[in-house]
Amino acid sequence: YRLMRIMRENYSRGKIATEPQRIEMEGKGVGMPNGMRRYWSIINNELFDLTEYIQRRGAPFVIAPDDHSNETRSRMFLDDGVHNMFQMHPGQDITDKWNRYFAKHPVARRIHYQCLRGAFYVGVVDKRKSFQCYFANYVLLASSVALTSIIFFKFLAALQLGSRREPEEHDKFIICNVPCYTEGEDNLRSTLESLSTLHYDDKRKLLFIICDGMIMGSGNDRPTPRIVLDILGADPDVDPEPLSFLSLGEGMKQHNLGKVYSGLFEAAGHVVPYIVVVKCGTPRERTRQGNRGKRDSQIILMRFFNKVHFNLPMTPLELEIYHQIKNIIGVNPAFYEFIMMVDADTYVFPDSLNRMVSCMLHDSKLMGICGETQLANEKDTWITMIQVYEYYISHHLSKAFESLFGSVTCLPGCFCMYRIRAPESNYPLLVSNNMIRDYAENNVDTLHKKNLLHLGEDRYLTTLMLKHHPYYKNKFTSDAQCRTNAPDTWQVLLSQRRRWINSTVHNLLELVFLPRLCGFCCFSMRFIVFIDLLSTIVMPATVVYLGYLIYQLVVSTSDTPLVSVYLLAAVYGLQALLFVIKRQWQHIGWMIVYLLALPVFSFFIPIYSFWHFDDFSWGNTRVVVGDGKKTKYVAEVEEFDPSIIPLRKWDEYREEILNGGLNKARMDDMRSEMSSRASMYFGQPRPGSAAGSVYGVNGYGYYHNAGANMQIANGGHMNIPMSVAGGDAMGNASVASMGMAASAHYASEPSAFMAQPQMPAHAMGGGYGMAPIGSAPEGAHIQYSSGMPNEVLVQSVRRILSTVDLMLVTKKQVRQQVAQDCSMDQDELNMRKSFINLCIDEVLNERL
Repeated sequence: YRLMRIMRENYSRGKIATEPQRIEMEGKGVGMPNGMRRYWSIINNELFDLTEYIQRRGAPFVIAPDDHSNETRSRMFLDDGVHNMFQMHPGQDITDKWNRYFAKHPVARRIHYQCLRGAFYVGVVDKRKSFQCYFANYVLLASSVALTSIIFFKFLAALQLGSRREPEEHDKFIICNVPCYTEGEDNLRSTLESLSTLHYDDKRKLLFIICDGMIMGSGNDRPTPRIVLDILGADPDVDPEPLSFLSLGEGMKQHNLGKVYSGLFEAAGHVVPYIVVVKCGTPRERTRQGNRGKRDSQIILMRFFNKVHFNLPMTPLELEIYHQIKNIIGVNPAFYEFIMMVDADTYVFPDSLNRMVSCMLHDSKLMGICGETQLANEKDTWITMIQVYEYYISHHLSKAFESLFGSVTCLPGCFCMYRIRAPESNYPLLVSNNMIRDYAENNVDTLHKKNLLHLGEDRYLTTLMLKHHPYYKNKFTSDAQCRTNAPDTWQVLLSQRRRWINSTVHNLLELVFLPRLCGFCCFSMRFIVFIDLLSTIVMPATVVYLGYLIYQLVVSTSDTPLVSVYLLAAVYGLQALLFVIKRQWQHIGWMIVYLLALPVFSFFIPIYSFWHFDDFSWGNTRVVVGDGKKTKYVAEVEEFDPSIIPLRKWDEYREEILNGGLNKARMDDMRSEMSSRASMYFGQPRPGSAAGSVYGVNGYGYYHNAGANMQIANGGHMNIPMSVAGGDAMGNASVASMGMAASAHYASEPSAFMAQPQMPAHAMGGGYGMAPIGSAPEGAHIQYSSGMPNEVLVQSVRRILSTVDLMLVTKKQVRQQVAQDCSMDQDELNMRKSFINLCIDEVLNERL
């Protein structure tokens, strides 16, 4: 025993493993000479061989110490029970019998085990070919194959060869939503100018800017709303009265006040209408007045278009927004189909909007789309350098692959577009009731909800779109691009990634249980989401394993896990190949920089994020001047009564104003502040201002009492402009757009918003073939070849407009159909064209 111990300590190189089949067969005597059996058995996965002991009835010989005789009558020193176990059950596992035999004698068990370990130990059982090991190996192999397949398909998804095709110009109405908080003037100006100079019809895009509170960011000399209005060229003397609206928050925080500004923003030869909503808070708020977060800013827009879609009662702020868009800008809010969301520090490439709209129009099932986000400050610091590769890969591999399933799980809030409603069925998408209910959740009382709603609202908005509209798709297009500023300091990066990682985990938990994601089994989006969730959780363990793998490759010559090496080679090899094929040589260098920073991205930051799962602050991403860091605890939240915010439908509000009820509306806090500011937008531009009415000279369609403004702009001669909703120079506008053109009818009625113009008799004939106001109806004293009276033409127009799609048909098509119904030739049609156009306007005005 002593010699065996010395040999093990000095010469041991490992354990000898014997296969279970061989142990069993030789225990039965199969393959043994002369039919002899081998008396060896297994105890606790260790193999002990008592063949010599049992066959020779004890030890073959006895070595006695000096001065002692080795003569003995019996050489059997093991307990008879142990002897019988090995003799009766050779080649078997006798662990249970061993434990039962010594259950009441633990000391004897320890002594006999030491004896067996010292004299009869021959090795361990070889389980490398057992079911357990094979199962683990096959699971590892299957996982490796699945991961490699995903990486390969991501590579194929990113491998979009060929030149970029130029899309056709589109004419859909777009909202460009820009939420602002504490951004600086340079970033805000860059963003607003990039949106204004997009290669898209200026009359069909609307800048909708929402300032989240009266906040002054670090490094700014003015509050953010003032910076925005100064950039837009708004009159600094204009100060509209705050209007009530429903906001996100606890208790009375749900009551908020906001101011609405509108006008025209001129940049690089483009003149674009804008709406600015400034959340200013109630008088009782002392710090962060009006600030409710980015989600609240998005909810303002979503609720507004939800109420426009369903014709629901609106708050005073929403009525004012409706009035500014419909009566001042001249576009019916129901015409807007898409909302492009852009952060206030993002520069959008000129052709990006048209490319995103093109994707939307080519696939009517597409409800959301995002483009590629590049870094504008990639070389500023080492912190920004280590993010370049990650930004590129997350778009061209991850989002491009998810786009194959139509289930991009995160449309970045800094640059994406959503469809307001489905084009064929008019089914609400972004503004559906379910979306509003879940995204405007106020009762955020669990860890899961707080991570969803407080840290990752952009990702959660995408999650809700996939949840409530499973038969529609989200997509990524690399043709649309933007630039944004990445965190350039460690504290800001740590704060941002903590929010991103924690919100990613909770959003993927939501998605993995959705039953109707694209695909099935391992070929489904649910499986991809599960893999992403698992990889996010085990990121720190992955870094540890990579360290172990590198150590094995350096110091070991055997037992190297080659499967892992091959998998890593496939991952980064395919990515390097992608860079080579796309000639993005710089990203090979950025990949090396990222790999050097891998312990930071995949170990330290995830550990920090998981440790701060219950931290719901935004950290240092946005710094507010005068914002103390002392935490305040409120013992009791005052209960909010929603009835303090008056609600009214737009039609009721409009009728009240048109009927002279403006004073009463003002008392009810439902008035419009633009009535006193109309001349600012339609009069002569003031020096240094971009808000002057450039479109007044060019015939831009501001239709509610637009006649007075256009008359001033043209020196007393007012031309009725064609609809901004589409059309050619001959007035062949789309009939859907005529609803706002028809609101020119109100120019002949007393209006509380603007003074009634005194127009000359020829004012309605300014080159568009319109009949003069007050003149005799066309055809009253003329005999036409068809003999059709005007009443028949009116009835024909009514019938046609009741059966066609107003979003597609034009005035010209309506006139041609009327001519066909009434058997008119081309000459008569040309003569009665103005009258038919007036009939169309009147019918549409009645329907509106």
